Amino acid sequence: MPQPITIIGGNIAGLSAAYYLARKGCPVTIYESRIWDKPCGGAISIEYANYLINELGIDIHSMNRFIPTVRFCFTNNHTVETDGLFAIVSRFDLQQQLIRRLERESNINIIFKHITLKTSGSLSSQTVLATGFSGFTRQIIGKEWHQREYALALKYTGLCRAVPQNPGHLMFFDSRLKGYGWVFCGNNSLFNVGIGGLIEKKIIYQKFDEFIKLVNDRFGYDIRPNSSPDAWKIPIMLNNWETPVSFYKNGIEFIGAGDVLGLAHPVIAAGIEPAWQSGWLLGESYDRTTHSINIAKYRHLLKKNLQLTSRKPFDIIISNMLRMKCFPFKDHMSYALMKLFHKKITGQIKKYPWFAMVHDGNKKTGFKTGAF
Repeated sequence: MPQPITIIGGNIAGLSAAYYLARKGCPVTIYESRIWDKPCGGAISIEYANYLINELGIDIHSMNRFIPTVRFCFTNNHTVETDGLFAIVSRFDLQQQLIRRLERESNINIIFKHITLKTSGSLSSQTVLATGFSGFTRQIIGKEWHQREYALALKYTGLCRAVPQNPGHLMFFDSRLKGYGWVFCGNNSLFNVGIGGLIEKKIIYQKFDEFIKLVNDRFGYDIRPNSSPDAWKIPIMLNNWETPVSFYKNGIEFIGAGDVLGLAHPVIAAGIEPAWQSGWLLGESYDRTTHSINIAKYRHLLKKNLQLTSRKPFDIIISNMLRMKCFPFKDHMSYALMKLFHKKITGQIKKYPWFAMVHDGNKKTGFKTGAF
């Protein structure tokens, strides 16, 4: 029996890595400090939701409600509507259900314990680092920490006093944010609203208040937050495979997954599915002969799959354009691109969901769920 590989962090990336490593015959031990509701929008593609339902038995509550459209909104009252693309999940509920599911696996051991460098003696020689944006991550990755770009996200969850006649998810893009605002509908009158962008903390809080007023006045919501929004930083990198994916500390090789590697989508900062994908690719990189993760293979699979999913050339171009300080008519250009290509974009998301392993390192394999 091989020695267990330890995983620090029992959220999306860590749980995904545990699931796929265990499927490869590798015993794993997960260390997680607590279950918590990460302040993100919680949007996942319908394909990923169905995968969680059918493959893992996870109950995605929002799949019980059909949301007909997603409204992509821009300045000057420009709007592009698409068919329903995603469902909304509670991060607390999703993490809790995934943990309960993985606890039933004989070769997965989940320990609720806060790990520090002082307690790192219990870790394996190769340890998966799935700790997201945290002080522990900063201690491990060192100088790489300062080379990361971070989006700040604010989120508020509540009940909508007045729901528009034709409710739908809403995403409002504004180049001044270098990001976007959202309103995501849940069951009954539940919603979550927020904004995220590559701007200063003081400015983004001001923009949050402006966005609440905009969705109420322009789109007919009646959203009245009675508390401050939750805040969270989301690390984002464009060419993740060109930077280290593993880091040595105290004689341990820490292998990054999810937010540790800045895998959130470079334009809309969606991170759930890229995090799950990274865990899948870690599992695909496990060598049964040496009982270890092949780092070169992991890096290669990351590059191939990210370039098909959340790091397509189109995504990189749009991401660079939004970050240019002096690019004129950015909002008009964004609207025009969405108007022209929204069917192709949504088609690509359905064909190559951001979580799915669609490339075996040599050739495209298509939607590979269920294949090991």
